[in-house]
Amino acid sequence: MKCLVVSDLEASTEEKTQFLQELHIFSAIASASTAEDAITKLKKYSYGIVILDLGPTKEDNMSLLKQIRDERIFVCVILLSSENSVAYISEAFGYGVADYIIKPGNCKRLSEAVIRSVSKRECLLQYQYMSQEEIDQCITHNVFLAPVNDKSKGICNETFHFVKTVVSKKEGSFTAADIANETGLSRITIRKYMELMRESGFLDSELEYGEVGRPQKRYSYTKNKQDA
Repeated sequence: MKCLVVSDLEASTEEKTQFLQELHIFSAIASASTAEDAITKLKKYSYGIVILDLGPTKEDNMSLLKQIRDERIFVCVILLSSENSVAYISEAFGYGVADYIIKPGNCKRLSEAVIRSVSKRECLLQYQYMSQEEIDQCITHNVFLAPVNDKSKGICNETFHFVKTVVSKKEGSFTAADIANETGLSRITIRKYMELMRESGFLDSELEYGEVGRPQKRYSYTKNKQDA
């Protein structure tokens, strides 16, 4: 999945780009400095997420949102703005923004917004028709659903890199349940990705035997493994 950062300030663009690269979610991150440049790139290339932070006037952001809607471009937009009036925020959501962050914001809030937006887009892209349960899953952002593919066995690169980023920061051993609780992914999904990481050499595992019940598998990140 590709991301487009739209900002008229070069320093802000560089800061956001570096932050997004560290999440290891996107295959490519591009930038645009004006609404016109952004809409041209959105029509020409396929982006999954837009980080929108245009200024100095608040109309610039809304103008691009209107163009995205008029052109029927399927993209998740995260809007960053210092404007906190209910009227402006309501208008932004009316044009379909996925999330709204009041500037200056913080890295944790932005990363949460990006992860939720990626999750929602991945969810929607894998269906042609949806049941009510599938719609509810996408709306609540509780799971990352990977497209079913015989070659990848349902593995999605964005989700793989997201989970790997989380486990790489862990000290000591952990279980699939620990990572599921931290990420909001289902335990079944987490086990699938963690087993793939174990097979790829990113994780070690061992069985922990308690006094009662079945043994529990614990994982640890292999820090000397060179990331691909």
